Amino acid sequence: EIDGDGGVGTDVMMRSVATRFALFVATAAVSIGTIGRTAPHLFMTLPFPLSIVLWAGTGNPMPPFILPDAQPWHPDEVKTWTRPGDVVVSAGVKAGTTWMLYCTHQIRLRGSDDADDLFREVSMVTPWPEFIQSRGGTWESQKAAWNETVLPDGTPLREYWDNDRYPFRIFKSHYAPSGGDSSNARLPIRTEGGRRLKFVAVARNGLDVASSMIKFFGDHSDDFRKLWGGFPPAMSAS
Repeated sequence: EIDGDGGVGTDVMMRSVATRFALFVATAAVSIGTIGRTAPHLFMTLPFPLSIVLWAGTGNPMPPFILPDAQPWHPDEVKTWTRPGDVVVSAGVKAGTTWMLYCTHQIRLRGSDDADDLFREVSMVTPWPEFIQSRGGTWESQKAAWNETVLPDGTPLREYWDNDRYPFRIFKSHYAPSGGDSSNARLPIRTEGGRRLKFVAVARNGLDVASSMIKFFGDHSDDFRKLWGGFPPAMSAS
């Protein structure tokens, strides 16, 4: 349509703008969806909260540093990396997990003089299988790293979590026993692979957990937040 001055009609221009905008939105949506399915760790390079909005909005699990679908604890998979007698400390979040991991470590070494020296860092001595150590990390790469990583001082990482002196190894988890209604019910306690393991459960008063959680969010380092797109956000009790 041509207006009285010989220009393009307003309605034609508006339809053109609307069409282009719709194409832009569709292209952006397809691109975001594709990234969310194939390389969601790229979202972690964006500022918070956009990073987490796109991560969660494309169907990725929260928090972003936990392996999806509890892969290490699948009944068939758990048999590939555990041994009979291994201990799993299964505690609720902020329910005394590290404290119990330390206690079980002291028990397995019978309070030896160098027990604290071996408890160099909780994640090294008592690994957390479902925790992702790097952006885009997978369970297979993480499992291999446990045995192949050599620390800067030349000590194999395995010497801390799978030391020959240990009568049993200790692993951490925040999952609950499988078979329950909760999406957190993942540990294979009643399966063939799980029956050869020992599980230590820990619980805590809910009000104490909530109080501890606020401080916990604030205690994360800037480097950790940068790695995971600004998550978790800092919280203040005030």
